Amino acid sequence: MIINFLFVSQNFFFVSSNGKHNITFERIEFIINIIIMKKHVLFLILFLISGLSAAQRYHSLSPQEAEKRLLPQFGTMINSPIKDITLEEVKKERKIQAEMSWPELKNKDSVDVIKSKIPGLNPKDPEIPVTIYKPRNAKNLPMFLWFHGGGFVYGTPKWDHQRCADYALRGNAVVINVDYRFAPEYPFPAALHDAYASLLWASKNAGNLGGNPKLIAVGGESAGAGISGSLAQYTRDHKGPEISLQVLEIPPGDFNMDYPSVVEFKRTPGLKSDDFPVLKDFYIGKNGNSKEKYVLPGNIEDVSNLPPTVIFVAGADPLRDSGLAYADRLIKAGIFIELHVFAGYAHGMPLPESTDITIRMMKQFLK
Repeated sequence: MIINFLFVSQNFFFVSSNGKHNITFERIEFIINIIIMKKHVLFLILFLISGLSAAQRYHSLSPQEAEKRLLPQFGTMINSPIKDITLEEVKKERKIQAEMSWPELKNKDSVDVIKSKIPGLNPKDPEIPVTIYKPRNAKNLPMFLWFHGGGFVYGTPKWDHQRCADYALRGNAVVINVDYRFAPEYPFPAALHDAYASLLWASKNAGNLGGNPKLIAVGGESAGAGISGSLAQYTRDHKGPEISLQVLEIPPGDFNMDYPSVVEFKRTPGLKSDDFPVLKDFYIGKNGNSKEKYVLPGNIEDVSNLPPTVIFVAGADPLRDSGLAYADRLIKAGIFIELHVFAGYAHGMPLPESTDITIRMMKQFLK
């Protein structure tokens, strides 16, 4: 229907096929507002569509595209075979790791290494193997609990044997390398409980170890970083021993699958985001909730009153953006944080100077 508007004095008239009708200024103002509102709605729709279009730029990278994200010296790794995580493969890897020998320490003459077992958190929990590193004649030194990586399903303290010795000697600290329980046989919160039990034990036995119970740091790599981050929250909420520093190296912030890094590194050699749903189901168990607090550090709502933090992320890592998101939340909560992004590195690659940075942070906050 065609509508013609005519202006007469203080009234508007429109003529339609049904005849002439008048409309007041108030009514025409209402119509104009509707038109303007519709324009705003149209603009909003266009804005959202453009935003969705921008989001769709992220796609699963081909090996050739992924190679461009790596430093040139790492380009050959993109030709490695892609392996999917299964429980059978996990058990094979565990066997290989169990048969590994402990590396010989470069500084073995300067550090005491003690292998021991400590009580679990609950009466029915098994004992927890720990390896303790300390400078000779250690007395009243800071303490540093370390948790290795391995996707919560495997891994070994042997991987970090030299690292922990370096932390002990160069950081002048008592370091405890914790061999926590693995999923799926021991799903969440088993690993977290082992971590908290280790913290309680270290605090209680600090004097016998040459440590200071008032100067404790926690840290880890990959899954171990996830455990460390959750341990700091769990300890805060349960009023446990004060933690003076946390070191989170390539941490899994949460299980969100929408991050650009998750989308892009979906099917690449090494850790890939296709592994995340499998590892998540292993870690939380059949009836678990992946968004429950303490499962991963990013799950908790309240990130206030956490210890000073250093976070390392790798640029070509599917975990990159969840780590960055957690770092951003800590920054906005006013937590003292150092964030280091290593462009061109994939998950699990030794990050240059990360040990030096950690030792600097130890000397800064454990005194």
